Amino acid sequence: MNYNELFETLASDDGRLFKIDLLNQHKDDKVLKKIVKAALDPFTQYYIRKIPDYQPNPNDGIALSFGVDTLNDLANRLVTGNAGISHLKSTLEALNESDAKVIERIIAKDLKCGVSISTANKVWPNLILDYPVMLCSQYEQKLVDKINYPAYVQTKMDGMRFNAIVKNGAVEYRSRNGKEIQLLGNLDNDFIRMANGVDCVFDGELLVVDNAGIMDRQTGNGILNKANKGTISDQEAGMVRATIWDLIPYNDFVNGKCSVHYEQRYDSLCIMVNTYQPTKVSLVDSWQVENYTEAQTLFEGLLAQGQEGIILKDFRGVWENKRTKSQIKFKGELECDLKIVGTQPGTGKYEGMLGAILCESKDGVVKVSVGSGFNDEHRQTLGDEIIGKIVAVKYNARITNKQGEESLFLPIFIEVREDKDVADSSKDIK
Repeated sequence: MNYNELFETLASDDGRLFKIDLLNQHKDDKVLKKIVKAALDPFTQYYIRKIPDYQPNPNDGIALSFGVDTLNDLANRLVTGNAGISHLKSTLEALNESDAKVIERIIAKDLKCGVSISTANKVWPNLILDYPVMLCSQYEQKLVDKINYPAYVQTKMDGMRFNAIVKNGAVEYRSRNGKEIQLLGNLDNDFIRMANGVDCVFDGELLVVDNAGIMDRQTGNGILNKANKGTISDQEAGMVRATIWDLIPYNDFVNGKCSVHYEQRYDSLCIMVNTYQPTKVSLVDSWQVENYTEAQTLFEGLLAQGQEGIILKDFRGVWENKRTKSQIKFKGELECDLKIVGTQPGTGKYEGMLGAILCESKDGVVKVSVGSGFNDEHRQTLGDEIIGKIVAVKYNARITNKQGEESLFLPIFIEVREDKDVADSSKDIK
C-alpha cells in the first residue's frame, strides 16, 4: 500500500465519518496501525525539530515498517543530537520517496490529514491512551464543605495550561490536550536541573512577559498559540515564563493516578525550586488556610487586586486523570469552553466583517451567540475557518433564553483555545 497517498486522500475530506470509514477499510493493516500510533501517541517523542536534507532511495528501498521501527532509537534517546539527526537521515535515504514522506509525518507528530487520537481509537479501540489531565471542579458549596483543613489557597493563573515532561534527561512541553508546545529550549535548563535525573511531570501555567510585566491573556496566549503551531520566534519564546503548582512521577502520570497526597507533592516541588533557583520558572503564589472563612477572605482580597480568582486545594488530594473534587475553582466571573458551530456576519460598522460566533456545549445543551469581546483585528481576520474550534467565553450566569434553550447571560469572547479539542459539557457549565 502507498501509505502517503492514503493520508493525502484522508486530507482531501474534512468529514470525520469519511476518515473513520476509510481507515476502517484498512483496519487490519498492521503497518498502518503502527504508523498511526507512532505519529499520534503523545508519550512517544523523537526529539528532532527539523527534517534534515536527504535524497530518498530511487528504488523501492527498505520496508516502511522497518523504517518506523528505526525511530525507536530516537524515541528512547539511544541516539541524540547530531547522531540522532544522522540516524534519521540514514533512515529517510533508505526509503523510497513516498515512504520517506510518511516518516516525515511521524517525526512531526502530525499525520497532516485531520486524523486525531479520538478518530484513531474509534478505528482501533484503545490504540492510544488519552492524554491525562486533572481538572479543578467549579465552585459548589457542597464540594467546598468536603475540603479538609488546613488547605492551600493558590492564585488562579490566567495563561495557558501546560506540562513540562522530563524523561531520559530531556524535556518536552504539552498542552492540556497533549499537543506539543514548542518553546525552542527557552525553559529547558530550569526544568532539567530541577528534575535532577528523575523522570517526572511538572504541571502549571505558561505566561508571557515584557518590560511592563505579565501580558494580558489575549496578547500573551496569542504568542503561546504560535508555540502550539510551531511558528513562535526565538524572541517570543524568550518572553515565556512558567508558573508551576504540581509535580507527578512520570509513570504515575502516564497511568493516570498518583496516590501521593498533594501536600507531599507540593513540598517536593518547593524543595526543587528552592534548591535549584530556576530563572524562568516560579512557584504559584500559595497560602495555607485553616478554614473556609480564611479562604473566602483571600479570594475577595485577590479579586480586589485584579486577580482572576483562586484554587482551593485539599492537602490530602491525590492526582488523577479526571475532574477532581479535591481542588475547587473560585472565580469572580464564570468562564467555559464552547465549540464554534457557526458564524454571523457583522452589520453597520462591522459590515463585511465577523459579527458573532455561534457556540454550543459538547452535548449541545447550552447554545449561545457571542458578539462581544472581539477587537477589530478579530472581526477582520476571523471567518468560517474557526468553525469547529474551541473558544473560551466569559459570562455572568446560565439562563434559559426566549426560545426555551439553555444559554449564557452576557457572553464575552476571550480567545480561541488552540490548546483544547473538546468543549465543556453542560454539566460542567454553572
